[in-house]
Amino acid sequence: MNQVTMTVQNDLKEPNDINMKWYVIQSKPGGEHRVKTHLINQEIETFLPLLETHQYYNGRLIQKVKPLFQNYLFARFDLKLHYYKVKWTRGVNKILGTEDGPVSISEEVIQTIRGRVGRDNLVKLEEELKEGDVVQITLGPFKELMGIFQKKMSDSGRVRILLSLIGADIPVQISQWYIRKAA
Repeated sequence: MNQVTMTVQNDLKEPNDINMKWYVIQSKPGGEHRVKTHLINQEIETFLPLLETHQYYNGRLIQKVKPLFQNYLFARFDLKLHYYKVKWTRGVNKILGTEDGPVSISEEVIQTIRGRVGRDNLVKLEEELKEGDVVQITLGPFKELMGIFQKKMSDSGRVRILLSLIGADIPVQISQWYIRKAA
């Protein structure tokens, strides 16, 4: 067997773990889930971190689950074997990199993000509030007021804070999505 035949056969082998690296894939707007599905169908490992957000809509607080990085997801593959397969996947805009080509990201970045994923498979960005933390109300009739976090009332997101109003500390129950930790 000559050298050229051996090289071609080696290129067709299954990828080694050494050659498998994480890359950032930019999807077309709103196409992260579509790209993830297509890549999984091609047996390429993906990671799409999701985040729970809340929006005020028509007077009600609505829960939404969105990608942590809008229009981006991570894929782990051997660049030599899968570059064109990934690049031409439906919904992919590009593989991030420099003018020299795609640039891989470190495994630690992926592990750090995965370390923040909770039991519900959603990324937790904020640390838990502790009793005595100063918080600011961001929505509702008490918007912009400062208070002191007292305790979490329920798993549905109700918390109790103390507001200093008219010279007295008044306990107020409010949705945890209406407050944020003050700097």
